[in-house]
Amino acid sequence: MRKLIPIIVASLLSFGGHTPVFAFAEKAETKKQCRMISRQQAVKKAQKQTGGKVVSVKLKNDGKDSVYRVRVLVGDKRIKNISIKACK
Repeated sequence: MRKLIPIIVASLLSFGGHTPVFAFAEKAETKKQCRMISRQQAVKKAQKQTGGKVVSVKLKNDGKDSVYRVRVLVGDKRIKNISIKACK
């Protein structure tokens, strides 16, 4: 039995270069849990944090985490870059 355990573990992890079935289940669960906020909600959060005027908003996908990159004009000349998580 002790000789079979490493073989079973190795076969579950390798799958000949294919992603194991249980990895798809994890990805599906994370997508269900993430509810994207709107661009307007990201703008409101950035304005609340800085008190400035929003210049631009871009949605960036950083791997599994989506982030809004918000550029805010604070004061007369200062631009501040704020990152707002796109998932609730």
